[in-house]
Order: sequence, then C-alpha cells, then structure tokens
Amino acid sequence: MVPGTVQQLTILLILVLPGVFYQAVRERLRGTLASEQEPQNRLVRAIAAGALLDALYAVAAGPWLVRLLAGGGDGPVSGLLREPRRAGLAALLLIVAVPSALAWAEAVWRRRHARARYEPMPTAWDALFRDRGSCFIRVRLKSGLWVGGWLGSRSAVSAYPQQGDLYLQAQYRVGSDGRFLGKVPGTGGVYVRASDVDVLEVLLPPSEGAAAAATRGVDDDGGSREGQ
Repeated sequence: MVPGTVQQLTILLILVLPGVFYQAVRERLRGTLASEQEPQNRLVRAIAAGALLDALYAVAAGPWLVRLLAGGGDGPVSGLLREPRRAGLAALLLIVAVPSALAWAEAVWRRRHARARYEPMPTAWDALFRDRGSCFIRVRLKSGLWVGGWLGSRSAVSAYPQQGDLYLQAQYRVGSDGRFLGKVPGTGGVYVRASDVDVLEVLLPPSEGAAAAATRGVDDDGGSREGQ
C-alpha cells in the first residue's frame, strides 16, 4: 500500500527501511537464507530488523529524535519541514549507514568464525568466470570427449539466472589424454553447455619468463600453434 500522507510515509521510513537496508547488505555479503525465499518471509524479517533498530535508536537517542521530528511545532513531523538538511542527514545515518554497518559487521564476524568460506556469487560457474582474463579452457564432457579452446575478448560466458553455457572464440584439438594438439584450422569457436560438462579446467597463460621461450608458438589469439 502506497503511503497517502506525510505521517504514513514517515512511519514507513522509520519502521521498515532500516530493516530493508540491513537485509539488502546482509544478503549481498552472505547470500539469501533458504527460509527467506518467500517474499512474505523477507518482509517479516525486514520489519523485525527495522523494529529492533528503532528500539535501539529510541534507547540511545530518543529525546533527540523526538525534538528533530516535532521541532516545537504543531504537526507530528513539523521538525522535518523546518530543518530538512538536518533531517536528511539523520535519515542517511539511521536508515542507511547504521543498518548497513551492522550487516557488514555481522558478515565479518561470521566469516572469521565460519568453518568454511561462503562465496556470495549465486553459482560457482559465475565465481569461476567473473573477472577472468584470457586463458585456455579444457573441458571433459560427460560423454568422455575432450574439448578445448581459447577464452578471449570475443568469447562469452552465461551468468545466473541463465543456464550455464560457454562460447570459446577459438577451438583447439584435444587428445584422449587431455593434451592440446593444436588449433583447429579455420575455427570460428566452440560452444559448450554446462550441463554437458564433467570436468572443466582453466589453464592460465604462461608467465612472462616462460612466454619468451614459447614466442614461436603463440598466435594472435594467444594460443599455441604447436600445442600445449
């Protein structure tokens, strides 16, 4: 329901938004809990977090907040109209900054005491290819066949929530043992679906020292003409 008056809008800001910002930052750092997949559960948690924060605000700075809202006027929120800059600063602090800082502190504390590290990426596929530079990709399909290629600037990788797939801009022949045998002549790339993948390996380009010895075999795609 959209607030129809200034008082209703103020109540929404005070009761709900602190919890909304807390939950948004918390989910960004830690991910969504299974119990919060339903929208109503997320709303209830946001309202509960907002109410708890409001109670803490009332204990810590109740009189100051009342003076800021009332401002000595007749209306319940006349103070906001008399000192909009001060009210805006207070809103940024209490609605955005404090809930976000609490969510960040909670995430840091849990990360330090967790037995395993949580990756906020929605899938391991996204985490693997996010910010990934140019490299060789070697894939063993569920059928047992090997597929290899060069992941470069003209390649493409899907991201959640799309089904995982991968386009490599240049394909390489791969032996039955997974060894690169050379670039496929006239290759226009190769497409791989994540659902068909059994094992996927990322092979980083050689270091600068090793690259000097292999200069002969590197083409304009960054791949080896002689094979890997």
